[in-house]
Amino acid sequence: MNRIGRKASKFLTVTSIVVLLTACLNNPAYRSLDGNSTPFTSRNNTNSGSSSQDRPARYQVRSGDTLFSIAFRYGLDYRKLANANNIDSSYTIFAGQVLELREAERSGGAVSSTNQSRPSRSNGGSSSSVTNGNSQNSGVNASTANSAAEPAIQWVWPHDGTIVRTFNANVSDRKGVDIGGQFGDSVKAAAEGTVVYAGNGLPGYGNLIILEHSHSLLSAYAFNQELLVSEQDRVRKGQEIARMGRQGDQPGLHFEIRREGKPVNPEAYLPRR
Repeated sequence: MNRIGRKASKFLTVTSIVVLLTACLNNPAYRSLDGNSTPFTSRNNTNSGSSSQDRPARYQVRSGDTLFSIAFRYGLDYRKLANANNIDSSYTIFAGQVLELREAERSGGAVSSTNQSRPSRSNGGSSSSVTNGNSQNSGVNASTANSAAEPAIQWVWPHDGTIVRTFNANVSDRKGVDIGGQFGDSVKAAAEGTVVYAGNGLPGYGNLIILEHSHSLLSAYAFNQELLVSEQDRVRKGQEIARMGRQGDQPGLHFEIRREGKPVNPEAYLPRR
């Protein structure tokens, strides 16, 4: 190879390395929670409240699924999902059952407004009925007028660590806030409620707890090291429910609030810092 050929080959090699490094640095999997160069593993982008565009039309129930976990995974209101599939207020589903992943308005009052059964595991075991007298915030913004029938829910932060990633409705893996801390830190219930999910069956959330606070409001606590509550437990505002685990290569808590199955900005509900 002549001198010009060797120089051209060397230039192409350097250029290829630069292109490769640029691609890596622009990949979310190589960016840390606070935006520095420490890599972390990004979450599965299909699991934080899927939009109607990327949501499949049907879902086949697997062992361990609940109607509640399926609705949460795909950003649906579990009551409307039940109505769309002619499932009664026992919310019993079974492995192998095929569900239409869509919402239908309540028909015939299948779900009681004050005493509703919780979604059951897919093994057919029915969950016990739990009275939920908690209040409901009727708007996405905390300043929105509350329901005349119920007072506003009183919220607290689930952890007092630094917010390292904020909510962005247009980004699939930012359907809540990410809060930094230390491994084993206490994770607290953001409001009084009932545990409707506690497990690790939802891909992209690790050890997850979901609390129901009203007929429309849920809160979710992901990537826990240890779960301290079980499904059907009634918890108090500020009660320790889990210990902080690992989010990628760093300790952290992913926290969401959902209204009628849809992610909303938690900072619109939580006390201003």
